[in-house]
Amino acid sequence: MRKLLSLVVVAALGSSLVACGSDKKSEFDAAGVKVTSDFGQKPTITHREGDPDKQLVTEVLKEGDGPVVKKGELLTANYLGQIWRDGKVFDNSYDRGAPSSFPIGVGGVIAGWDEGLVGKKIGSRVLLSIPSDKGYKSEGNSQAGIKGDDTLIFVVDLVAAAANDTPLDATPVTPSTPTKIKVTGPLNAEPKVTVAAGTKPPAKPGKPVVFALGKGKPIEKSSQLIGRYVVYDYTGKKQASTWDAQPATAQSAAQPAAPTDQLQVGPGPNGQTGALDGLAGIPIGSRVLVELPASKDQAGKTVNAFAVIDILNAFPAPKQTGQ
Repeated sequence: MRKLLSLVVVAALGSSLVACGSDKKSEFDAAGVKVTSDFGQKPTITHREGDPDKQLVTEVLKEGDGPVVKKGELLTANYLGQIWRDGKVFDNSYDRGAPSSFPIGVGGVIAGWDEGLVGKKIGSRVLLSIPSDKGYKSEGNSQAGIKGDDTLIFVVDLVAAAANDTPLDATPVTPSTPTKIKVTGPLNAEPKVTVAAGTKPPAKPGKPVVFALGKGKPIEKSSQLIGRYVVYDYTGKKQASTWDAQPATAQSAAQPAAPTDQLQVGPGPNGQTGALDGLAGIPIGSRVLVELPASKDQAGKTVNAFAVIDILNAFPAPKQTGQ
C-alpha cells in the first residue's frame, strides 16, 4: 500500500457530507461523490458526470470519538482508492482483511493524505478527492493505472494511531524469567537497558521476558503488531531504535522517529516462522525482551542481539491477494 501512496519508495508492507449506510439520498455531495456502506466495511464509490474538483476536498462521512490524528504519528487505517477518470479501484485494504499503517503528515504518503487526515478523529470515515498535484503529480503511477492528470478518490477508515510518547497501558512486573539484562524507565519513552558484565548470548533464543504486563487482549498468532523497539547486543551497545530518526537514503526521505508496523507474529501465509512468534498470547500493551537469532553484519561478523519491544496494538496479518 505504501508503494501506491508514498511519494518515495519506503519499506514494503501499503488513504460536505455524503450518503452512506442506509441513506438513500440520490444527489451527490459537494465533492461530487457518493459512498455506500458503513465504517469498517468495503465501500462502493460513485461520482457525478464531468470533471472532478481541481482542489483537494476532504469530508468526514462519519466522525469518530477517538483522539485527533497528529503529525508524525503512525496511522493505521483501512482504505479504498479509485480513479475518477474510469472508476478503477486500484488498491484497497479490505480485501486483504487487515488495515495498513504509515507515518502521517511527514511526507511518507501522498500530500492529499498528509493534508486531509491530520486533525481527524480516530474512528472516523473520511472521503478524499485528491487532484494530481497532491497525488502522484505528472509522473502518475503506471503500475496502478494512474495517469499524470488523474484525480483520485479515497475512502479511509481511521482505525488507530500511535507515537513514541504513547503510554503503554501496562503494569511493571518482576521479569517473568530471571535475566542479567535490566530494563527500566517510563512506559512512554525509550527504555533504559543495562547488560551485566560478562553476559553471554544464549545458545538459542528463549521465551520472551515480560517487564511490564499489558492490559489488552492476548496477541493472536498470524498477527501484525504496531510497536516500538530498541535493539542491543550483549556488550550493552545499542544497535537500532525506533526512537531514533531515520536518515535519508537513496530510496527514501528522512523520517522522524516513530513506531513501526514491521513486527510480525507467525506463522506466515506459507507457514513460515519468525523471531517474534513467542509473543503470541502476551497481552497488548506489554513491554517485553525478545532474544534474537544470531545474524551477520555488513562485514560478515556474527552479531547476537536482543530487542526490548513495546507492543502498542495488534491486527490480523494481511491476506496474500496478489496485489
